[in-house]
Amino acid sequence: MAATIVEATPQWDTAGAAVATRPGARAFASLLILSGVVGLNTVDRNMFGLLLPQIQQDIALSDTALGFLMGPAFVIVYSLVGVPLAWVADRTSRRNIIAAGLAFWSLVTVATGFARSFGHLLAARMALGVGEASNMAPTSALIADLFQGRGRVLAMAIFSAGGPLAIMLFYPVIGWVASEHGWRLAFPMMGAVGLAVAALTYFIVREPPRQTSRSGTSGDQPAIGEALGDVFASREFLLVCAGGTMVSINYSALLAWLPTFMLRVHGLDAEATGILLGTYKGLVGVGATIAGGLLVTWLMRFDRRWLAWAPAGFCLLMAPAQLLLLLAVDPFWWHVGLALETILMSAVTPALFALVLAMFDSRMRATGTALYLLVFNLVGQSVGPMLIGLLNDGPFAAEAEAAVRYSLLAAPAAIMFGALLLFMLALVMRRQPDAGE
Repeated sequence: MAATIVEATPQWDTAGAAVATRPGARAFASLLILSGVVGLNTVDRNMFGLLLPQIQQDIALSDTALGFLMGPAFVIVYSLVGVPLAWVADRTSRRNIIAAGLAFWSLVTVATGFARSFGHLLAARMALGVGEASNMAPTSALIADLFQGRGRVLAMAIFSAGGPLAIMLFYPVIGWVASEHGWRLAFPMMGAVGLAVAALTYFIVREPPRQTSRSGTSGDQPAIGEALGDVFASREFLLVCAGGTMVSINYSALLAWLPTFMLRVHGLDAEATGILLGTYKGLVGVGATIAGGLLVTWLMRFDRRWLAWAPAGFCLLMAPAQLLLLLAVDPFWWHVGLALETILMSAVTPALFALVLAMFDSRMRATGTALYLLVFNLVGQSVGPMLIGLLNDGPFAAEAEAAVRYSLLAAPAAIMFGALLLFMLALVMRRQPDAGE
């Protein structure tokens, strides 16, 4: 039987909802560890941006080259490898794939600290992409089998909070290590943390039984070509991919270049930037992610289209917040802009992932999520950092240190288009009561 996007009434995923049981302590322990894994995923790929000014002083690289390393060099490999890994994860132990992938990319993170040339950094970023491709899709599918109904949105919020929480904990430490001992030591430090968490993942996280499909079967797995055809035939899936891609362009551009923006425009060094981003992207981001998950969970009691309406609204409000961050001269106002854009971006993430997960039954949930991430990352996270580097070296080169300020204005433009696409998605979704009631 071919696995298809859930199109029957009710349109959005209700698999297992009628017989869902309350998750046990082991499920919550697994969720917390998986949240830690995604936190390391976030920090290990993005610490390159935090350390970029020091790396550029040590290894002669243009902004365009750095944009390529932060974007396409990592993302193309990450996106393409993610689909076959997720297809395997739908048929084997997702827990084992997650733990092995974390161990591999942690070793790559250690090796990055020994890079001496562009070629070394290129190889490290590509290898990091292979390792981190093992995380998001298998982990999201595993969590979706541990938590159902409205509880899934909140579980995804807790999972997503791992990213900002890890930034809060590790960015100040990474900034201090780089300032005191140089950028090279920061990579082996984070690699050692990752290896320890990989062991915890293997020994504590449990592999839940997969939910049955609507036909009542759980073992009827589609071929990968058939799954691809079914997924991309859905208007809803195409719209969430397009909207998510705009979010990805915005997010990746700012996350990659904000440390450089703070150095060149506001004169902050690596340690000060680490503390600043650790506070906002970390502390504020954790609270906003959980609050956003709770808000969308409550709104879904009335209409499941809030899975699209809520992130669309958050994106719409994000544009003026980012303009304030980028254009304000007074520190008070750019701090306000940074806080607001952090809150809104953090609230978007769990809703988008819950929206994607709701489109599939568990036979192809990891594969479907990986296909979403393929588009989300391959386009969004390749274009975002690379675009800013090209604008810095091209049209805005005459602005010197201020070039990055004007280049980053591409980010709020992208998020406005993303809001429009998500509102369009809500229009094609049918009104449905929440399946978890």
